[in-house]
Amino acid sequence: MAKKRLFNRNHTQDSRELGFGTTDARQQRLINRDGTYNYIRIGAPFYETFNVYHFLVSISWIKLILLIIAWYTLFNFIFVGLYYLIGIEQITGMMYSDARSKFWEVYFFSAQTLTTVGYGRINPMGFEASAISSLEALTGLMSFALITGLLFARFAKAPAKLMFSKQAVIAPFTWKKQEITAFMFRSVNQYNTNLLNMKANVNLIIVEEDDDGNENRRFYGLPLERDTISFFPSSWTIVHPIDENSPLYGFNKTDFEKTKIEFMIMLSGFDETFDQNVFMRYSYNEKDIEWGAKYIKLINYNEQNAVTVDLSKLSTVEKMPIDHLLPKFEEKV
Repeated sequence: MAKKRLFNRNHTQDSRELGFGTTDARQQRLINRDGTYNYIRIGAPFYETFNVYHFLVSISWIKLILLIIAWYTLFNFIFVGLYYLIGIEQITGMMYSDARSKFWEVYFFSAQTLTTVGYGRINPMGFEASAISSLEALTGLMSFALITGLLFARFAKAPAKLMFSKQAVIAPFTWKKQEITAFMFRSVNQYNTNLLNMKANVNLIIVEEDDDGNENRRFYGLPLERDTISFFPSSWTIVHPIDENSPLYGFNKTDFEKTKIEFMIMLSGFDETFDQNVFMRYSYNEKDIEWGAKYIKLINYNEQNAVTVDLSKLSTVEKMPIDHLLPKFEEKV
């Protein structure tokens, strides 16, 4: 039976193992589109795998603010319950007599104590109420100190944010005075930060079946047309020429659709403002490849003759015929 070669077997497999293992390659992708690893840890108690600090530093700002508001509200209700437990008659200075208004007076007294504001009209009277209010004040001081440190840690992080094109492309490319095809994707610095000495590292993972039907990963480092740039003020189209030395040499669109592959991207550089190294991860699998397309230009000039970078066009492509550039292989039995 004729069997078409799916990838360039003359290319030497990279000896590096990227840390994902080579066996049991059933999952769709190893790195999610947001740069996180597509792994779920099980088999250990939750408290051994969950890190509160890491969680609070890594979640979005909206989630963090909502958590702080929820913490603040919850602790106030807890201490209101303690005041009611000992009897709210030990809190003096309340103006209202109905139960609903009294509850809110006690609640806002708790809020003033927790934040150590203490306006002075309402105050505790008696040992129990004074002890609870002292504990609440200590809780507030420690909690807000931790929140302040957490906010500082988040602001101190280098806020590098690179945008990647939604799809990579296989496009025509001139390499060493020859017209060939190339794997390309595009990235742009989303923020107005000064990123220097950017370096790109691209690895290809191809999933193959062995004689027993098991799926195993094969890792290939992809040489790039240019893997470093000194400055990153606009966009960067990262190109892997598909020549005779590429593991993709001989692939066509049908091969891409039938083969489970993943391109793993690592971009790193130096953030001049924060004096820190920054890293961004991304990946494309076989479903994210636009075959026979090329990115349109996103850099232009405005009326003041200043350079503009249109981020809305980052993933916009136009069709380009490439079938005539693909190498022809004879089928082998």
